[in-house]
Amino acid sequence: MVVDTTDATKVIGETDFTSALTTLHPKAIYIVEGKLFQVEKLDFEGRKAYVREVDCNYYTDAITYSRVTVLDCFADAAGVAAHGEVHVVSRTVGFKKIKFYTNENVGSGELDLPEHQMHTTSFWLTIPRELMTALPFDRDDCRDGIVGLAFAMGQVAQLLLMCDRHDIGISIGSAEASGETKSLGRWGPSSEAIDADHPRIFVYDNYPGGIGFSQPLYRMAQELVGKTRDLIVGCPCESGCPSCVGPLGETGPRAKAVALDILSRLPAIESPGAREDSFPGPE
Repeated sequence: MVVDTTDATKVIGETDFTSALTTLHPKAIYIVEGKLFQVEKLDFEGRKAYVREVDCNYYTDAITYSRVTVLDCFADAAGVAAHGEVHVVSRTVGFKKIKFYTNENVGSGELDLPEHQMHTTSFWLTIPRELMTALPFDRDDCRDGIVGLAFAMGQVAQLLLMCDRHDIGISIGSAEASGETKSLGRWGPSSEAIDADHPRIFVYDNYPGGIGFSQPLYRMAQELVGKTRDLIVGCPCESGCPSCVGPLGETGPRAKAVALDILSRLPAIESPGAREDSFPGPE
């Protein structure tokens, strides 16, 4: 429940439990009918957020760390594209202040909130080790390229699935072992946490139990890759921007070139169809 305390105490909205930690954390900007409210207190146990109307020129975007562990693989296409059940542990550790219209980063803050765990379903794309080692870029540039690729994939996935960006989560991990990395918020994770040797990009349903996005995304895997490449190629920017691989200051100067090189070398994906009865999904 979102409780406005500006003049008189009244409920002005509510949000689902899963997204509360990223949208109603302390000092978050919450927008209702064009009005801006700042969260003054989050009563996590009482399931209430207390807000007050403010006048500011920025909105906030949460920074989260996620650990994604594959529990069961329902279908796999040549070890590149797959979908299945995963366990996601996420923690909101901070937030950025993003200026309206220009999308400039005008500040940040740290947060100490509880972890959130859920079982859900996910599509994931594994980039082969031999492909990564063949790239004519150094390790830091490769990390930037993976971040940029994941950012672009997330935008295309939203269009293919016809969903809101909050309905899916994007996270980058290692195909070798699960580890804690930054999941993609609006702009993406710090590249230093990314495995540049054998990365895996997860696009998971951001709801406990899943809501049926992973299987269709798996079946559209080749289309997802192709349209992601079209998005990056068609963007007129030189080195990256919020419309393709993310802002230059967040992804690095060669992120766009590396992402395109990865996509051009990625083997064709033939999705043979998933086991229909493997995971019934939420009722």
